Formats: sequence, structure tokens, C-alpha cells
Amino acid sequence: MKKLLFVVLTLCLSSLFAELYPARRYVELGVGVDVLAAQNAMPLADIFKKNLVLDLKGISSSLPKSGFRAYLWEADDVHLDFNFKKFGFGFHMNTEYSANFNISKELFDILGKGISPGKEYTAEGNVWAESFVSFSVPVRFNVGKWRVKVAPACFAPIFYAPSTTVKARAVNGNDGSVTISASAPIEFYTVGKYKDIVKNGTISTDFFKDFDGKDIGQDLARAMGFDISALVEYPLFDSLDIGGYANIPIVPARLKGKVSATATLSAQCDSIMRVITDDSKFEKNAEITDAVYSDANYAVNRPMRLGAECAWRPVGKWLTLRGSAGLALRNPFGADFSAKSVYPEYKLGLEIVGIGMFGLGLSTEYTKKVFAHAVGIMLNFRAIEFDISAAVCSPTFVQSFKGEGVAAALGVKLGW
Repeated sequence: MKKLLFVVLTLCLSSLFAELYPARRYVELGVGVDVLAAQNAMPLADIFKKNLVLDLKGISSSLPKSGFRAYLWEADDVHLDFNFKKFGFGFHMNTEYSANFNISKELFDILGKGISPGKEYTAEGNVWAESFVSFSVPVRFNVGKWRVKVAPACFAPIFYAPSTTVKARAVNGNDGSVTISASAPIEFYTVGKYKDIVKNGTISTDFFKDFDGKDIGQDLARAMGFDISALVEYPLFDSLDIGGYANIPIVPARLKGKVSATATLSAQCDSIMRVITDDSKFEKNAEITDAVYSDANYAVNRPMRLGAECAWRPVGKWLTLRGSAGLALRNPFGADFSAKSVYPEYKLGLEIVGIGMFGLGLSTEYTKKVFAHAVGIMLNFRAIEFDISAAVCSPTFVQSFKGEGVAAALGVKLGW
């Protein structure tokens, strides 16, 4: 009995003044990659079947009022950190890529429930994409019981396409024929003045094939913006740490080139099913026209984030229950900023560490307007650590449990 009490007391005392994210090494070199692909139309297992069956009526019924959404995201990280008892600093480099596509529910209602002869139907959507590279120097220090981590960062957008509206129109003739047309203004910005990207009134694919990137380093340096991230935490109780986090834009990055064009699609067929199955027999035409290059000075910020989080260790540092909630704002103060650019975030997690070399993590979250439920493992050999996680996800909460999207993360850390 005395031994049991001693073990319990030791576990409880080990959580005194623990940090939200305690360092595991004095010196650490790490690399990591995170990827996510999510949509809310149907489970990926059904999409990759040998014989794909589209239940259009089922898809139409399951979609939310906001319609169909597909989202792609990737982030890469390289860092070198130095951690001491009351002070620490590091050097981080990150790249991040994301793309988003939405189409209104009306299109899937048309495909799933049919359209009446002689009637016209319309649908709208939007698309945007962005990519950033950043360099930061996080610094950690203590002020009494308060722990502060500040990370000033320089960043540059490699590519940025603001939200663009896509409009589609479908007309069903009395004879059952279908005429579909869609159009979207294309507008994107580049880090450099790449005039050769437009040739003969259209976007040149040869530019991307021949691009050698020899001047992109200078272009990135000229386009750099500045923001700052901060985390302030306090040990409210011996086993409970609370904190607030923020990512605040200071100076926007400036993109120097702009490409504008118009994308159009038209199709005509004697049956709606040929449009659905992409039968090569139906008449279709897609083109990009009126492409124009112009110099620009477009301001872009990385997302602004504000929120609070906590870490509770009820029985010692081997078990941590986490929670966080906040707001994110895409390109705050930018020309394309709107009410739709603001969205909430939350995350709930459980971590078990210290079972030999093994650790386990479970989490559920809503970030980047995507619901994700993840399981991760940690293999920590002190000198080297492997972190691996996988998740199912979707822009729709109910669909996120059905595997309509996947996410994965891999990290390797070296040090002592």
C-alpha cells in the first residue's frame, strides 16, 4: 500500500509547473510534413472502387446548404531548437500550400433529382489557392510564473489566388437535351514579374515547363512580409496550465505580378447522363481566353489567429488532456477579406507519454474549416524520435466520420 501511495504521489508531483508543450531535448533538429485532402460528397473508399457507382441523389441529400467543398493542404517544417530551464530559442523554416473549391448545392440537386424540360438552372461556387514560405526565430523565456514564447517571422507568398466566383448555367430542352455553360474570372498573383506567363492571350504552359527558378530567391526577399506569433501561459494549478495564443500580421508581403483571364466551359448533349459520366460523344469546349499580365503590388498576410488553450495533467505528466478554441482570419486587411474569411477553430486531445519509449495521442478538431479525428503514435529513443499520425476528415461534421477525407503527418527529431 505504501509503495502504491508513493507511486501516485510521484506521478502527481511530476506535473508541478509543467508547461503546455514541454521540451523533450536540450538540442533538437527536426523535420516534418503534414498533408490533408478532404471533400464532403462521398467516402474515399467508394471513390477508389474498381467500379465506381455515383449515387447522385444520395450525394445531393447528404450535402449541407453550403454545398460541395474540396480542400487540399500541405505543410513542411525544418527546425533547430535549443532548450534550457528558463530560456530557449530556435530557427524554423516552413512552407505551406492550400487550395479550396466550393460549388453550391443546387448543382447536385440538378444532377441527383433531375431537371424539368424547358427550365433553366443556375449554380455558383468559388475557388482560391495560396502558398507561403516563412522563416522564424522563436524565443522562450519566463517572467515569474508566466512563460512566454514569441516567434517573429518573415514570410513570402509564392503564389496567391484570391477567392473567385464560378457561375454555371444548365438548360434542359423539351427533347431532353441539356446545354451547360460555366465561366469564371481567373485572377492570381505571383511573387515575381513573370511576364512570359501570358502568351497570345492565354496562359502559357511552356512557362511552367521552362521555369528554372534562378531568380526566385531574390523575388522572395523583395516580397517579404512580417508577422509575429506569441504564446503566453500560466500554471493556474499544479496540474493545470492555461494560455493564450496569437498570430498577428505586422507588415504584409507584396506580390509583384498579376495574371487575369477568363475560363469558360460549354457542353451540349442529348442526355444528362452523358454529362455525368463524361461520355466522349457529347460536345464540349473549355478554354482560357483574354489573359493579360500586369505589374502589381498586392498585399497578402498569413492567417491571423487568436485563441486560448489549456493542458490538464490529473495524474502526472504521462497523461495530458488538451483543449483549445479560437478564431482565424484568412488574409486579414487584404483586398479579398470578407466575413467568409473568418472562421472558428477548436481542438480536443488526449496524450499518453512515458510508457517506455511509446506515446499515444487522440484528437478531434475543427481547423481550416475541416473536421478531423486523428490517432498518433510517438516512438522516442531520446536521441531520435518518430511521430506518426493519421486522421479521417471532411468539411462536414457527420461526413468526417465516414472517411471522406484523409490526413497524415510524419515527423523525425534528433538531439539530446
